Amino acid sequence: MNDQATPVSPSRPRRWERSAVEEIPVLDLGRYMAGDDGEIERLAAELGHAQQHIGFFYITNHGIAQELVDRVFAETARFHALPTEERLKLLIDDQQTGYAPMKSSQIEDGDVAVEKSPHKPDLSEAIWIRRDRPDDDPELVAGRPFRRNKWPQGLPGFRETIRAYQQAMEALGRRMLPLYARALDLPDVYFDPLFDRADIPVRLGHYPADLVGDANQFGAAPHNDAGFLTLLPQPEEDGLEVLTQSKKWIPAPVRRGDILVNGGNCLVRFSNGRFLSTPHRVLAGRPRPRYSIPLFYNPNFDAVVQPVPSCVSADRPAMYEPTTYEQYIIDYLARVYAHRRKPG
Repeated sequence: MNDQATPVSPSRPRRWERSAVEEIPVLDLGRYMAGDDGEIERLAAELGHAQQHIGFFYITNHGIAQELVDRVFAETARFHALPTEERLKLLIDDQQTGYAPMKSSQIEDGDVAVEKSPHKPDLSEAIWIRRDRPDDDPELVAGRPFRRNKWPQGLPGFRETIRAYQQAMEALGRRMLPLYARALDLPDVYFDPLFDRADIPVRLGHYPADLVGDANQFGAAPHNDAGFLTLLPQPEEDGLEVLTQSKKWIPAPVRRGDILVNGGNCLVRFSNGRFLSTPHRVLAGRPRPRYSIPLFYNPNFDAVVQPVPSCVSADRPAMYEPTTYEQYIIDYLARVYAHRRKPG
């Protein structure tokens, strides 16, 4: 885990018990999404087991239209087909929005570097887009971080499609919150007020075909996600691998129509280390271009991130100090992303 927070207690409690899980499970949300609240207990148990032992799971019958997913993949390819000079007009900045060019991403994340040599810059490019806000949005006007997007010109329909995608995926994230709450022995509505203005960035990524780098160079180097949970509709091309608790890299098979879900470091904090944030990576040099459209479902910027009561006890005191999500993500980005690190 690459969260470097100082534990509240001087002695770190023992790890939660883990079992060797070498396959990513599948959760069927169909009956739950249709309104059968009796499914919560079953799904929460399955989610809790997956999140505690491997950190990844697929969801099927999730309610996200494949037609919308296909349009987002098409818009992602259309953006990355723009001339380089057009993409560079949207160069990523301290808002953590905009275009990250090829080899510009290098996550300095030593805790998940299972290889002996340092990772090289990633062989991928992406555009980051956060919640779409009107120009008179008070937080945007006030200059708060992570509020201003950069939209490409000359791509009619791009903004509308990405906004529709974010809205649909945010609704799915909200529907999953009761499952996470119940899995952590909390009331179903526990997380709801912390996510009513959720941070919902998407990373529209491109991994070019047949691009093979140096040793220990990847499409995306081994890393943990920072947020609460990641929702990843399935691409056409494989290449994603997950590090199991037995320290074995396993492929995440492509399951078209399903969504791959994983927890991030923010979820680890809420669960006081009970739930995993699992390292994963994307291989370079696939035979065809690979596009990726993950949405990161995260708390409100002013939400307090701290271990929940059900995961704290005399035997397992809180491992992390409370912090707002906004401050947490500022600290995280400054620590692990080379483009945000100040000289000296």
